[in-house]
Amino acid sequence: MRVTLGGLSLNFLNNLNANLQRLSDLQDILATGKRMRTPSDDPTSLPSVLLLKDALTASTQYARNLDDTQTLLRAGEKALAGAGQLTQSIRTRAVEAANDTLSSNDLAAIRTQVDEMLNELVTLGNSAVAGRYLFAGTHTNEVPFVRAGNAVTYQGNSTAISREVEAGITLEATVPGDEAFVNGTAGIFPAVERLLDAMDAGDRSAIRAEIDGLDNALDTLLTAQATLGARSARVEVMQARLADLELNLTTLISNREDADLPKTIMELRTQENVYESALAAGARLLQPTLLEFLR
Repeated sequence: MRVTLGGLSLNFLNNLNANLQRLSDLQDILATGKRMRTPSDDPTSLPSVLLLKDALTASTQYARNLDDTQTLLRAGEKALAGAGQLTQSIRTRAVEAANDTLSSNDLAAIRTQVDEMLNELVTLGNSAVAGRYLFAGTHTNEVPFVRAGNAVTYQGNSTAISREVEAGITLEATVPGDEAFVNGTAGIFPAVERLLDAMDAGDRSAIRAEIDGLDNALDTLLTAQATLGARSARVEVMQARLADLELNLTTLISNREDADLPKTIMELRTQENVYESALAAGARLLQPTLLEFLR
């Protein structure tokens, strides 16, 4: 087989280009920290990496949903706790107002206090987070409670806001306002309406009768508050579990995608030596000419 200088030169250039490509690949790996930069880099690991990334994307979304759910739960729990405290204060005033020896002026003063507490209750019932009303059901853009005289009407619906927190699992993040504050006629707003009407009429018997109504309303608020508190505790457990899952998924992806940097640096140095040796050999190969051989 006849070997020509041109053939040697072409073979040298092909090998040199291969060395350059390997150098470029190693430099890219060091720059990105990833050994899998394209599907062709590791076709056998690609399917598992894609599945892991899909799982990580889903878990990240569930984490956002849990965070949002927790924000709503804690805000709702805080508002209901405030409403419970106001209800206890209103009950105290009702006991005072039920005293037959109380003067009309004193009754009027107590009525003014209860009236102001009702306004505070309405404010709590209209609590919002990021522009979303907590107790409007799913009508989060509409003010849930509107006061007219002694009466407070509910304008939301009876559907709680819910979030998907795991695959196929949803969790309610709110309690509808009609459940917490109205509850038919057993909620705090109907009870205070009846109490104010009784005070306006100076009817001490009706005032006394409404003390039990306030107790029932307080039980309703406390039940709603406890419901949100239990859900909040459950969310905390789910958040911790999901954080562990995300860490494990990230580690698994990293093990498949990320480069072994110390090993890559050693490979790069070796490849640089190979490239330099190839250049030196090529220089010796291509340097002689016909005139130099004839001398």
